[in-house]
Amino acid sequence: MKKTTSAILTLFLLFQFALSFAQTANFEKGLEAIEANRLHEAMICFTKVVEGEKYEVSGKDLSIAYAYLAMMRTAYLKKDLEDSDFNNIITKQGHIQTTIHEMVRAVQFQTNSSKSMITGPKETLIELSTSALQVIGDSLLTYDETQPNSTTTYLANFAIGQFGELENIAVDNWQIHDILGLAHYYLGDKNKAMAEFDQGRAQFSALGDQPTSQLHLKNYILSGQYYFTEETKSKEAYKVSKDGSAYTSILINGLGDDQMKEILRLNKIENRFRQYMSRIDDSGK
Repeated sequence: MKKTTSAILTLFLLFQFALSFAQTANFEKGLEAIEANRLHEAMICFTKVVEGEKYEVSGKDLSIAYAYLAMMRTAYLKKDLEDSDFNNIITKQGHIQTTIHEMVRAVQFQTNSSKSMITGPKETLIELSTSALQVIGDSLLTYDETQPNSTTTYLANFAIGQFGELENIAVDNWQIHDILGLAHYYLGDKNKAMAEFDQGRAQFSALGDQPTSQLHLKNYILSGQYYFTEETKSKEAYKVSKDGSAYTSILINGLGDDQMKEILRLNKIENRFRQYMSRIDDSGK
């Protein structure tokens, strides 16, 4: 029995050594491929390295392998999404998800050696993703959130499935939080929607002067409605309504006299916020 146990342990150790050796060899081949500008070969080698991460090359080498993968995939995705129309985004969905996942892992495993490698590519990926999500978010805005259908379900699932991991690396991007929140709302998960919306408003407020956005207005509308009518959280409802009213005023002031239809629409929204605030004041809560 002892001999059998010893033999199994020996085989296991040899197996681990072989995997570790192969991992190191793939890392070195990946570096050679990078030097020779054989990027596809490099991606294959580094993918093999990170797939076996539990057997570990050095932590530094593993972080560099993840960094190179994230850099290369982001460069390819940038080329793929030069035209960010919806049909183009749909055809790249597997590539989008993989690239974001690789970047998340690169950030998780980053060391002093790899951090500078991924700083620029991470910003590029967030910008690309924000633009792509904007297309999806704008499409969702054309539908009534109280009447979900197959199209809104598809769009919402696509946004979350492809871009959901962004929240791990783009925590200060209010646009992404707004759109992911809207996607969760359309899927009926209002708790997750409010969590995303709350982060979106917090980041928007922290960053100071920001561009106006119909998607951010939708954040205020749905959040104010939720906290006032569904959760009856007076403090949250009042704050959201106050901020939402101020934001709506900014949108109205940016319109010209020839945009009266939009001005009237926004006036109705602003009045709704004021009604929430007035009713909370009257209730004394």
